[in-house]
Amino acid sequence: MLINFSICQDKNSNQLDPIIKSLIIPGWGQKSLNFSKRARYYNYVESGLILTILGTTTYSNILKKNYISFASNHAALSSSGKNHKYWVDIGNYDSINDYNNEHLRNREVDDLYPEDKKWSWDWDFDSNRKTFEKSRILSDQMKLAATFGFGALIMNHVISSIDAMYLKRLSCLLYTSDAADEGLGVDLGGRRII
Repeated sequence: MLINFSICQDKNSNQLDPIIKSLIIPGWGQKSLNFSKRARYYNYVESGLILTILGTTTYSNILKKNYISFASNHAALSSSGKNHKYWVDIGNYDSINDYNNEHLRNREVDDLYPEDKKWSWDWDFDSNRKTFEKSRILSDQMKLAATFGFGALIMNHVISSIDAMYLKRLSCLLYTSDAADEGLGVDLGGRRII
């Protein structure tokens, strides 16, 4: 009796390939190949990464709202319409005058802020400026951690897909090996194993 090797590949031809399944949801391809323990591993990693991304992003946003509110109360500034550079600058200088004077000394005229109410700031105490800066830096670090989390999430999908490809080939080899043990002929694309 002759068994075509393609049976191994086309057993479930109307279903998604395990490699694609694992690329979509890590562990799904492993589960479909009956490697439940490996599937759970990729599921746990995926869940952990998603929770990390959500947690760090949420915490970063909370810290950002808090440091903006803190600066509004202690640096006499207007918080609307400001970019990230502005928040970095007010954490490094006690007032808009200190900032502009240093940039004038360094001939960095393009970096000056207009001295009006919209861009003005003046910290009440240096300790409050330092507290603000610590909070802003922590918020940025949490945002960066979320970015690395996204990279790790993509990597988990790719690694799970590669693992599914390996397990699929391993399953096919085991399938052909079992057929050979039973004395059945197996056709490997022109080569016959008995």
